[in-house]
Amino acid sequence: MRKMFRKAEAGFTLIEMLIVVLIVGILAAVAAPVYFGYTKDAKMSEAKAISGSIWSSLQGCAQAVPLTACLVSGSYTRAGLTVGGVTADGRWTSALGATTLTMNAANQLTASAPLMIQIDGTAADLTNLSVQFTWTNATGLGSFACSTGGGIYNPC
Repeated sequence: MRKMFRKAEAGFTLIEMLIVVLIVGILAAVAAPVYFGYTKDAKMSEAKAISGSIWSSLQGCAQAVPLTACLVSGSYTRAGLTVGGVTADGRWTSALGATTLTMNAANQLTASAPLMIQIDGTAADLTNLSVQFTWTNATGLGSFACSTGGGIYNPC
């Protein structure tokens, strides 16, 4: 007799719990690729910052000693890399450091060839990531190209 007058028990049914789990699963499936895209973009931004500091250091060298060729590789230590072009934590390496930049008598920057600074990922989580900064005499403009593997570079 006492059971008949007891209020209904509070709680969730199995169907309600399955619906919640399904919604959480869908949200996780959508959020995971977005998260991995953000982490890849952050890593590429780190490489761009390194190449930008090398470029700034190279420009400073060319302005400090006009009419004297400044090697890209000579700017590594001023940009915070080792003499061999490796970051202090060993996660990134710079390549293609043989090009020179010179400030001519007309106060214009000139490169010995299309100037390129390449930053390659060397740590386990950076494998296949690479950023190239290219500057040409003709336009006086620089541009970035990024690769996530396969040697194919796209503007970034």
